[in-house]
Amino acid sequence: MSRTIDCTALEAELRGTLSTKRFQHSLSVSQTCVDLSQQYQEHLDENLLRACGLMHDMAREWTDDQLLAFAHKHELDLEAEEWEYPVLLHAPVAAELLARRGFPPDLCLAVRHHSLGSIRMGRMGLVLYLADYLEPNRSHLDAQLRAKLLKAPTLEALCLKVMEMEGAYLRKKGKKSSEVSQSLKQFLEAGGRL
Repeated sequence: MSRTIDCTALEAELRGTLSTKRFQHSLSVSQTCVDLSQQYQEHLDENLLRACGLMHDMAREWTDDQLLAFAHKHELDLEAEEWEYPVLLHAPVAAELLARRGFPPDLCLAVRHHSLGSIRMGRMGLVLYLADYLEPNRSHLDAQLRAKLLKAPTLEALCLKVMEMEGAYLRKKGKKSSEVSQSLKQFLEAGGRL
């Protein structure tokens, strides 16, 4: 697949396969990826960012059984939490589907790690991870809190703020962050840059 991806065709594909709510989320994540890249002067390929945001949840509405069957059949390399909570498998499954279609490796890597985050997700992955959390249609953030978060000086600082909020939410639910998420947080706290 060439580096230029027909995002209009991808939108048409998703419109036919996703619920209206999930489709709108994907459109919004796509635009938020571009907005974040511009705000933080990342100079990432806008076409790839749009495609990445559009396709990140392409398997999100699969059933747990479908996700597990695909992961087993294709012997996906997964985190323990992804096996434990099959809904998380939508990220590696989507990445595998996109790779098989010839999408660029950096886009596939970003999609692969958009749910839990990872020190291996790259700059595009960092942008996608944040866009998925911050897109304006998300009900867990009001406009004021979203605007406050977006004042972070760097993507890494923004990521740490988002991870702190996610960690607080999980603790409230009696859960803990995944090991891969904890490793990312420690990496960023130590001054690491993806």
